Amino acid sequence: MRALQVPEGVRMALTRKLLVITAAAKHDLADAARRLDRFTADLDEGRLPDEER
Repeated sequence: MRALQVPEGVRMALTRKLLVITAAAKHDLADAARRLDRFTADLDEGRLPDEER
């Protein structure tokens, strides 16, 4: 496990994305899995969302 050192606004945006993925899993598990794969690939490649304002 690794800690992600990002500004609070970025952390909020990441949390929001995870909540969307979780909600999608309740309706379409395959879509949620694709979203989660994209989410983790973006993190691994250093692509972070813009800060929430």
